[in-house]
Amino acid sequence: MSRHKLYNSDEVLEKAMHVFWNNGYENTSVRMLEKEMGINQFSIYSSFSNKHNLFIESLKKYREYVNKNVYADLLKPGARLKDLELFLNRFTEHKKTGKKYKGCLVVNSTGEINPADDVVSVELNNYYMFIKGMLKTVLSNSIEAGDISADTDIDVYSNFLLGVMQGLSVGAKVLPGNQIRDIIKVSLSVFK
Repeated sequence: MSRHKLYNSDEVLEKAMHVFWNNGYENTSVRMLEKEMGINQFSIYSSFSNKHNLFIESLKKYREYVNKNVYADLLKPGARLKDLELFLNRFTEHKKTGKKYKGCLVVNSTGEINPADDVVSVELNNYYMFIKGMLKTVLSNSIEAGDISADTDIDVYSNFLLGVMQGLSVGAKVLPGNQIRDIIKVSLSVFK
């Protein structure tokens, strides 16, 4: 007879996602996961097989999380370049509050994970393609609204903006707010 789970898989997965986000893959131990997820090692292995699979599921969960909590304004119908500028300027908000900025789980993981790990690489790339698709829509909406030139190559510029966002995710950890604002200003000036 199989054992009945006494926990919500979705909730414990979100907790695991935050552990990996705060500590990175390598620095996250199963003991840390047990403590934060509120379940024991047996339950972790029973549900996710191993730490690696739990990490992969956490990356998928992160994409859901950012969809609702980070990129909601850019995913709204009609989001345009002005909305992207507002979003990018949020990279400086933690400077005002003094809160520690932990960056993006995917960007952090991209720098940490062995590129030979094909399964994780696919998940990381899925995230980047999600962001690129969002940026292409923002650029398309901006062309339709007459904000930017109709001959703007949205594929090329969405790749560019993806790189800017990933760079800001890393740089915002240590750069002063004025440098971050300069990066944003110069990056968006290509559309003027």
